[in-house]
Amino acid sequence: MFAALRLVTLLCVLGALSAGAFAAPLRIVVTSSLLEDFTRSVAGDEAQVVSLVPRGADPHHYEPRPADVRLLADADLVFVNGLGFDAWAERLIAAAGATARARVLTAGIDPITCSAHDHDHAHHHHHGEVDPHAWQDPRLVVRYVENIRAALTAAAPDRAEGWAARAAAYAAELEKLHAWAAAEFAAIPPDRRVIVTSHDALAYLGRAYGIRIAPLRGVGNAREPSARELAALAAFIRAQKVPAVFIETTTNPRVAALLARDAGVRLGEPLFTDSLSPADGPAATYLDLFRTNVRRILAALAPPAEAAGR
Repeated sequence: MFAALRLVTLLCVLGALSAGAFAAPLRIVVTSSLLEDFTRSVAGDEAQVVSLVPRGADPHHYEPRPADVRLLADADLVFVNGLGFDAWAERLIAAAGATARARVLTAGIDPITCSAHDHDHAHHHHHGEVDPHAWQDPRLVVRYVENIRAALTAAAPDRAEGWAARAAAYAAELEKLHAWAAAEFAAIPPDRRVIVTSHDALAYLGRAYGIRIAPLRGVGNAREPSARELAALAAFIRAQKVPAVFIETTTNPRVAALLARDAGVRLGEPLFTDSLSPADGPAATYLDLFRTNVRRILAALAPPAEAAGR
């Protein structure tokens, strides 16, 4: 009798293994470290996820490598952000002869358009007609997660239960993250919720939490402003009573530092906008990135007495 029970148990185990436990992990190629983190959060150990753009690199100026072609040619799935953020990937995927169709993870998101920005003095949009940085609102990352789950389920329906469970758990973390950020920013007086940034990447965050974001021309990597432009930018900051100037971790800090000095305002700690940090850094995951950015912005926006106590 016990031998029969052991046989039945063994058959059940073998059946479970044949149903997917020994299935090869999906090979997934994504275009940025942020998409890599979203995908790993849903796929778990059941996929090998590789980002074409390494951590800390600027996706806007990425130069594809020969190895990228091989990765794409062998991929089961390819995830791109879309909305013009990684347009270079389209040409690369075509050149690689990849059989996997690129899945756009912003599908279903209503993007912010140029007309929705406050095009005040000397700032401009770097990405054309729409803003691709939708991950700056954690609630929109839930759409990324759902698109990933749907693609994984279509590719490996036998693992649908695992994809769904991890997607739901991660979505819950994103909702908690948003609630925390909303409460923190609500404590800042509305007239102090304005910052200047070196790149137009925070419009979604500004819309979500009532922060006026003023990205400035000439403080990025493309070129430096002239002395006249720098003086005009400093005057704009003083006139608008902007509490702080921020740079991104992928941006040259020199000009922003000069601007903050000339305007007499704080230079906030660098923000992580388009890339995660190395694994041992303060933005190793998206959740870490968002918390770090919020804390750094809060420290700069808080009235001087409060900032000293943070």
